[in-house]
Amino acid sequence: MDPEYDHNLSGNILRVAVLQPETIAWCQKLGADEVVNHRNNLAEEIDKVGYQNVDYILCLNDTDGHWQAMTKAIKPQGTICSIVENEQPLDMNTLKSKSAGFVWEFMFTRSMYQTEDMAEQSNLLNELSQLIEDGVIVTTCNEVVKPIDAQNLRDVHQRLEKVRTIGKIVLAEWN
Repeated sequence: MDPEYDHNLSGNILRVAVLQPETIAWCQKLGADEVVNHRNNLAEEIDKVGYQNVDYILCLNDTDGHWQAMTKAIKPQGTICSIVENEQPLDMNTLKSKSAGFVWEFMFTRSMYQTEDMAEQSNLLNELSQLIEDGVIVTTCNEVVKPIDAQNLRDVHQRLEKVRTIGKIVLAEWN
C-alpha cells in the first residue's frame, strides 16, 4: 500500500509498514488511519486494526511473498495492483471465487507501446505535480543525498539493501 494519497482522494487509508516507532510516526504524518506490520501475517494484522478485508491493495514490494496474504485480505470484487515483478507463477484461481482482479502498473507502458492515450501520462504527471505543490499529496521522499558520486551511491545502496529505510532516498546533483 502506498502512503502518498490524501483521504479526500482515496477514502480511508490503511498503510503497511514495519512497526518501528519512527516508521509508525512517519506513516501517521502522511495520513495513515492505521499502520500494520507487513513482516507479520498480513491478514491477521489487518484484522487486528478492525478490517476483515480491503477494497484495494497496492503492492510495492515482494509480490510473491505477499500473494497469499493479499488474496486472503482482498474483498470480493476488490482489486490488487502490483508494480513488482513476480519470480513464481501467481495462482489467479485464489481470486476467482471473489471475482477480484489483479492488475500490473508500469510507468512506461504508454510510451513503450505508443498507446492511443499516451498523452495522458503527461496529464497525470502535471496533475500529480500540482497536487504536490498544493500540499494535497505528500511525497514519500524522506532524504536527499548530495552529490551523486560513487561513495554516496555505495552508501545509499548499502542502506537500501538492508530494507530498513523509511521512505525514499533521492540522490541529487552531479559533482
